[in-house]
Amino acid sequence: MNNFILGINVIFPLFFVLFTGLFLRKIKIIDERFISQSTNLIFYVTMPASLIMDVKNSDLSGINLGYIIYLLLGVMLMFGGTWIVARFFIEDNKKLSAFVHCAYRSNFLYVGVPILKAVMPNYQMAPVLAAMIFGVALFNIIGTMLLTYYSESDIIISELVVKVLRNPVIVAMAVGLLLKFINFPIPQTLGKGIKVLGGLNTPLALIMIGGSLNFHTRKNDLLLVGISAAIKNIIGAALLVPIAYKLGFNNSEIVVAYILFGTPCAINCFVMGKKLGSDELMTSQIITASYALSLFTFAGGIAILKNFGIV
Repeated sequence: MNNFILGINVIFPLFFVLFTGLFLRKIKIIDERFISQSTNLIFYVTMPASLIMDVKNSDLSGINLGYIIYLLLGVMLMFGGTWIVARFFIEDNKKLSAFVHCAYRSNFLYVGVPILKAVMPNYQMAPVLAAMIFGVALFNIIGTMLLTYYSESDIIISELVVKVLRNPVIVAMAVGLLLKFINFPIPQTLGKGIKVLGGLNTPLALIMIGGSLNFHTRKNDLLLVGISAAIKNIIGAALLVPIAYKLGFNNSEIVVAYILFGTPCAINCFVMGKKLGSDELMTSQIITASYALSLFTFAGGIAILKNFGIV
């Protein structure tokens, strides 16, 4: 019980900021335009700037090939298992794509990394980079293919590859690796300025996500909404994190795996789903349910990790 309360104490400040964003949207201090501009600011400026410095200053010697394979197989298992079962029960293709997309894809960058920093301040950067480079990239590839398939549009492989390679997160990590490889000196004052800029990531992202939550309901979808949110928040992590522990991965790798597989579904599920013809109302319901549920699932997950001495 003490560990569960500890988990609540760690998570609550972040969700306080998130639900502050929801409140600010309700009283019209922020609006859709603010959310859209904030998303662009984080995605194209503050997150890449922070990642460049993190990658350049990190010790990459600890990246584990076995861990990368584990993460990739884990993402494929969450997607494949959900899709194979769900297609027998959900006849509407728009609902099916929304259900599956939200069930496997987590908001690792905007929510997962802040949670990681709160839970394990001295985490290793290598497993984080493995999750970003391979896990998040696979999220994007699968999501694009899934939504395109059910939107009855043709999948053009070359365009898919270009979209992945042009992703600002991928570009930022590539720049950081290049600067590290050539040992490029960055003036201390510039480094401090970039750190301040990167400090916007967590509060702005949480406010943006809170302002994006949608509590409008369609009652006949509530069971599907609850199951998809449970797969994302509970089932994936419950199945895959014990495997990481049994495989002997270090504490940072286990915690990053928990964050990747147990973090609520990405807001980008709604953005991509809306663009590619998925059920946008059902997607927004799953996202909202996933975030509401995560306050308790994170507390429980952190309590378990604490009990095993991992955090």
